[in-house]
Amino acid sequence: MRKGYVALTGKGGERRPVALGAWRWPMLGFCLFVCTLSFFMPMMVILQAATAKAWGRGFSLDNFTLDNLRFTLFENHLTRDATINTFTYAGGASLIAIVLSLCIAYAVNRNLVGRRLGNTLSFLTMAPFVIPGIVLAIGFYAAYANPPLLLYGTAWILILAFATRFLPIAFTNANAAIRSINPELEDAVRILGGSRFTAIARVVMPLLKRSLAGAFILVFIPATRELSTAIFLYSIDTQVLSVLLFDKSDEGNFEALASIGLILVFITVALILIGFRLMGRDFMLRRTAA
Repeated sequence: MRKGYVALTGKGGERRPVALGAWRWPMLGFCLFVCTLSFFMPMMVILQAATAKAWGRGFSLDNFTLDNLRFTLFENHLTRDATINTFTYAGGASLIAIVLSLCIAYAVNRNLVGRRLGNTLSFLTMAPFVIPGIVLAIGFYAAYANPPLLLYGTAWILILAFATRFLPIAFTNANAAIRSINPELEDAVRILGGSRFTAIARVVMPLLKRSLAGAFILVFIPATRELSTAIFLYSIDTQVLSVLLFDKSDEGNFEALASIGLILVFITVALILIGFRLMGRDFMLRRTAA
């Protein structure tokens, strides 16, 4: 019996070390210098402020306290409600964006809607990438502030706005994942009497699980810190962490501001580590991969 083989993924890449010679240590020092200025020093300042009785007195044992973090995590109902709202809205937006982008990517790559309509759908899906968040928020306000679709002031307007804002990220990843699966796998199911739905459920989705999980995280992370869209659409009951951080900055309460920011950073780093675990070290590059 003749055997055949079908490629499941795209062509692999290879990293080749480049010998820097005498420039090895200077380049390492330059990279560490940039990382220190851009990440480590700001994080050290935030950590110091979050664990200080009074910010500005510097690092000292008599100025160290965990009361700020304890109050932020367990006693401040505003932070608790904003945290719940943030994760709920970001999770809902990520799910909507993934499902919608997956359907569009599949229809376009399998030529189910024709070339012209497929190009139009791809363009419309990527369009939010160039629209400023505040402009998108104004559009949502104009569309959903009056009956019959009165969503302003509800959680749904934020979820839909976040899903639209980061739909290009979801579509880019879903499109790359669909393109990596050879259509012959689905054709084999169809030849054996299975429907297209069966081919999708039995072949396509199992192969996409890791890619979709990574795409979910890539949408979830920026959705948790989105400010430009949220600040125009939120209400008292739908406040999120990014808006709460903005409000705290106006109050001048830097200790509370740093505590909330530190929690958000830890959550973001944890999600990125999960993405690295699922997708490998090129996980974050998938945001811009086509």
